[in-house]
Amino acid sequence: MPKWIVAVIIIVLMLVLFPLAARLLTREEIIRFADSPIHMAAKNRGIEVIQAAIDSGVDIDAMDEFGKTPLHYAAEAGYLSGVELLLVGGADAELLDAEGVSALQYALNNGHSGTASVLAKASSLQGVAPVRQILKPTLRYPDRRSFEAAIGGSAVLLKSERVWLFAPKRFSKNAEIVHGYLVKAYDALYDIVGVHTKYVIVVYNFPRGHPEATGGTSECTIRYDDTNLRLELHDEWTEHGVPHVSGYIEEMAHNFNYTQFGWEMVGWSIGIQASERVADNPIFQEHVQRTRRGQADTFSLYRSLGYVYAGDMPANQVDRIHAHLLYQCEQEYGPSFWRAFFKEAKKERLALMNGTRDERYQATIECFDRLPGLNFKQLLSSNKISLTTDIKSLDPESPTWDRRLE
Repeated sequence: MPKWIVAVIIIVLMLVLFPLAARLLTREEIIRFADSPIHMAAKNRGIEVIQAAIDSGVDIDAMDEFGKTPLHYAAEAGYLSGVELLLVGGADAELLDAEGVSALQYALNNGHSGTASVLAKASSLQGVAPVRQILKPTLRYPDRRSFEAAIGGSAVLLKSERVWLFAPKRFSKNAEIVHGYLVKAYDALYDIVGVHTKYVIVVYNFPRGHPEATGGTSECTIRYDDTNLRLELHDEWTEHGVPHVSGYIEEMAHNFNYTQFGWEMVGWSIGIQASERVADNPIFQEHVQRTRRGQADTFSLYRSLGYVYAGDMPANQVDRIHAHLLYQCEQEYGPSFWRAFFKEAKKERLALMNGTRDERYQATIECFDRLPGLNFKQLLSSNKISLTTDIKSLDPESPTWDRRLE
């Protein structure tokens, strides 16, 4: 056989076998470095370990370094019982790994037709099938008794599958009204984002003056004072029969948002949409329009100063510029803007949840840019806003910040 033919055969074998060997090594690394016992159990048919993990309240959709969830491993192995148990436990059948592969695709690729059939049905029901959630494990006041001890008086605890609300007992009737609106708001936010919050949303209404009535949110925990439960003090209730709940809903929205753009204006924007769905009224609308006018004025001033943020404006309000641009995109794209964006974001969930702040910022911009007709990167560039560095990374509250966004 001529030497040149031998050389061609060797080259062809190298091209075929080397990628295959690399793929096999990668598969071994995935198994070796899986994040948790539930990943290993899903791969190795450990039904008892899977059940114990679910019972203990682990994040059933936790991704390892390759973006694979336990459901991916069970599907890849054709482990039907494990797949069924994970789905019953609330596993998201539509999540993609770092290579963009779903659990269903793994089952199909490996010839597991029975497992694929179950996953196909689950995928078609995604968003309807129940997803199990747990309370934040380190919750300071996980029950009525502990909350009563914190406020020094009687309290009520109102529960739904997704939203819990604690309140002083004297506001129990009003708390029931507010809780009903918050349950609907959760559903509205889920409809927009398509992903449930990490934990059950817990809303604490402390007595006015209590040191923990901060009005903010952290890891699905919202802390307010009881002002919003005093319905008779709010024109929204006395004039329009709607409780003042937009603040709660905005804080809830931040717990749905796992993307990174501006300070917190993606969460604010979807919170507005949810409030409009469940608690709209003229007073709320006037507040929104007044805020949007302020954002537009901030943006106009920024441009008039040569794309420099005004020196006499608070640094922590710089994301008004981002909010204005997002609203322009929302108006241009239409009513499905935020749903379409989060559909793209789900494809980048690994990078958006595990990357550095700037990596998450870049991934978020990519998701916006993929929406037809927006040319989001061009929009940012033309307004001197960085494509690589999030505004927080520029440290705008530092006295040395140059008041620029790139």
